[in-house]
Amino acid sequence: MKQDTTVIIGAGPYGLSAASHLNAQNIPTQIFGKPMEFWRNMPPRMFLKSSWSSLSLGDPGNQYSLNRFSKIHNIPKQEPVPLEVFLSYTEWFQQQAVPDIDQTYVKLLARDGNAFHLELEDGRTLSASRVVVASGIAPYAHIPEYASHLPSTLVSHTQDHPDFSDFKGKNVVVVGSGQSAVEAAALLSEAEANVELIARGPVIWINRRLYSNTGLAKRVFYPPSDVGPAGISWIVAFPLLFRYLPEKMRIALDARCVRPSIAQWIRPRVEGRFTITPETSIVSATEQGQEVCLKLSDGTTRQVDHLILGTGYKPNVQKLTYIDPLLRKQVQEQNGYPVLNKWFESSVPHLYFVGAPAGYNFGPVCRFVTGAKVPARQIACHTALAM
Repeated sequence: MKQDTTVIIGAGPYGLSAASHLNAQNIPTQIFGKPMEFWRNMPPRMFLKSSWSSLSLGDPGNQYSLNRFSKIHNIPKQEPVPLEVFLSYTEWFQQQAVPDIDQTYVKLLARDGNAFHLELEDGRTLSASRVVVASGIAPYAHIPEYASHLPSTLVSHTQDHPDFSDFKGKNVVVVGSGQSAVEAAALLSEAEANVELIARGPVIWINRRLYSNTGLAKRVFYPPSDVGPAGISWIVAFPLLFRYLPEKMRIALDARCVRPSIAQWIRPRVEGRFTITPETSIVSATEQGQEVCLKLSDGTTRQVDHLILGTGYKPNVQKLTYIDPLLRKQVQEQNGYPVLNKWFESSVPHLYFVGAPAGYNFGPVCRFVTGAKVPARQIACHTALAM
C-alpha cells in the first residue's frame, strides 16, 4: 500500500460516507471493517427512530440517496423505517460507491514518525499518511458501576442481542427510558419473557404534532436532518456552525436533543404489555447463584434471571484500545471526546474522528446517520488540499 493512502477504520454509515467522498476524488483510500456490522447485529424486526429524510448516507453527487434507492427498487417511503429496508439501502450504497472493503479488523494503530503504522488481525501491516477513525458507537456502551462486576450470564447491554428468544419464560429487568431500552423490553415481551422496565427518570413519549399535522410546512419547524425538537433542530442541523457556539450552549443543546424519549409508533407494543417503573434507580446489583438481586431506590428489591442495560453510550477516546496508548495520550480531549478542528482533525495531525466522538465540537447530529455527510465532505476536501 502506498504511504499516501488514507485509511478508514470502520465500515458503518460514517466510514462508508467518508470513503465515498474520498473515492470520488480519486484519493488512495483503504477502508477496513465489516459493512454495517453494528446495524446487522440488531434484532431484524426493529424499526428505526430516525425519519426517512435523515437516513441517506453521504456521497458527493447525492446519487445514492435513500429516495433514489426506493424509486429504483420500487420501495414505498414509510415511517417508521424498517431496519431491513435501511440495511438493503446501505448495501446498495456500498456496492455503488464503496465497492472495495477489506473486511479485516485493525488490531493496532500507532504513530510512525509523520505517518501511521497499522497492524491487522490477519498479520498484515501497513503505513498510511491519514487515518479516519469511524469505529461506530459499540466501543462506548455505558455500563453503570452497579453492574460492572456482574458476569455476562447475568447482565448485558441492549447492543448484545440480535434475538431475545432465549429469554422466553425468564424474569428480565431492562434499565433505561430511551428508544433502545423500551424497544428491547417490547421485543422481550413479544418473546414471552416476564419483563419490567426500570427508568431513573420519567418515560417521555415524543409528541411531534408539528411534524405529523403540517404537511410540507413541517420543514419550517424540522430540517431534513430531523434531530431534536422543533426549532432547536435547525440550530443543530449545521455542525460547522454549531462548533462556534459557546461550550455551555453546545452542551445544553446536545443534552436537550438526545434526552431519552420514545417514538409514538411503539406505544401499542408497550402500554399494558409489561410493567414500567419510572423515577426509580438501581442502588445495587448482587449475584445470587444463577440470578441477580436488585435493590432499588424506592426500598424494594427484584430477583431476576437477567439484567439488560439500555443505558446508552458515552464516547471516550480511551475506550478505543486498538489505538496505541502513546497515540491516545497525544489526542487532546474534553470529557473523553477528542477536540477537533473544522476538518474533523484531532490534535494529532491527519488523525480524524467521525461519528459520536465528534459530538463535543459538532453537536448531536454526530450521533445519527444524518451526521455522516458533513465530515465525509470535510475530510475529503482537507485531504485533497494537502495532496
